[in-house]
Amino acid sequence: SKASLLLDTSERRATVLATGPRHEVERHPAARNAIVRSLPNSVVFPALVNAHTHLDLTHIGPRDFDPARGFGSFVDLVRTERAVEDAHIAASVSRRLALLLAGGTGAVGDIAGAPRGIPSLVPLRVLNSRAMPGVSFIEFFAIGKGEHGGLSRMLGALDSPDCAAGCAQPGLQPHATNTVSLGAFDRAVNEAAARGLRLSTHLAETPEEREFIAHASGPQRELLERLGVWSDDILRDIGRGKTPVAHMSDVLRRAPFVVAHVNDASDADIELLANSGATVVYCPRASAYFQQERAFGPHRYLDMIRAGVPVALGTDSIINLPTPDRISVLDEMRFLHARDGAAPDLLLRLAT
Repeated sequence: SKASLLLDTSERRATVLATGPRHEVERHPAARNAIVRSLPNSVVFPALVNAHTHLDLTHIGPRDFDPARGFGSFVDLVRTERAVEDAHIAASVSRRLALLLAGGTGAVGDIAGAPRGIPSLVPLRVLNSRAMPGVSFIEFFAIGKGEHGGLSRMLGALDSPDCAAGCAQPGLQPHATNTVSLGAFDRAVNEAAARGLRLSTHLAETPEEREFIAHASGPQRELLERLGVWSDDILRDIGRGKTPVAHMSDVLRRAPFVVAHVNDASDADIELLANSGATVVYCPRASAYFQQERAFGPHRYLDMIRAGVPVALGTDSIINLPTPDRISVLDEMRFLHARDGAAPDLLLRLAT
């Protein structure tokens, strides 16, 4: 906690030459021509990677969650309170970037949400204007009566001149199994392959998703009916008793996805993920916030790693975080170390 850094800045970048108490650092042979910087209240890390977050929801701020009301209450909160105007989205993303930097983030996998069902390129523009490396996954919804329109809006965003790579790259995010049909997932895979884009989705996140995929019932179906997009054509893909991961098996085999959460994972699901080349992004504090262990038991991230599934860490949105002054996967590491006794070297690997 009282370390100093000896920095070589001769080539327009800071290289750490030594760390330790200031009197020891100053005895280093290179100390005469280098900079000594005291960091008494800091932790020195490689740049951390926040592999799944929602920058555009930052303005909502931390909120309590009532598990008795179900995940649908959270969905309604986001739909009601998310920013929809470009200027407001940009302000929310900019605020979030400041919190990411305060948390030691060096690269980000951001989910650029689709307010009112319209994919947004604002987060990508902000990331590039602030020189934040990473991927801005452009989100879209396409299921039932909304499938054709959702795909058209997705293609319009990808064809826009604003969908340009800079320090951050554009990616593609079919939202989730309960809001995107398998046919629309296939279209996303084709477009990503043609355009050289990375793919991401939410997968196996909630009990409501499991019920919808396995039995074609529950709050997720009710939401689609309430939004006026339900169609019995959806029943061609769901209601067959499958898990969300098994439901996605053919899609996952076609392209390497980044899949967020995966709170719900059987042995067979983990084997499928290992064979597909998917990367799981685990958001520990988000899973705890939504009390997913009550439905699924402890998250199986260690089993996934042992099976050969790459696992990274994310924070999800600020809504589920108790640290309003920063957004950092270091806090996810601390959480896992305190709860599970996870080894520091493993945690550093997951966070970078």
